[in-house]
Amino acid sequence: MNVNNLAKRFEKLKNKTRRHSFIYISDNACLNVEYCHSVLKLEEERIVLKLAKSYVTIVGLGLGMKNYGYKNVKIYGKIHSVSFEDSNERNVDFE
Repeated sequence: MNVNNLAKRFEKLKNKTRRHSFIYISDNACLNVEYCHSVLKLEEERIVLKLAKSYVTIVGLGLGMKNYGYKNVKIYGKIHSVSFEDSNERNVDFE
């Protein structure tokens, strides 16, 4: 097996087993999320993401999202609040 293929396989394994996500808030108009597992809800006023150990809800006006890499997203718009819920909670409602 060549070294490049081995390195690619190692990166895939590392990303699958990643247990942390990172959120960078630059101001009330931009939020970057690294290692986002999935997008559960995408609306102009509310975005819900599943991260490694929690769910995050972003509330604001005119929200949008761009994907800028493997499991990395950028949320833009007028952000009012960011809240977190434990992923072990059984009564998580995204309706």
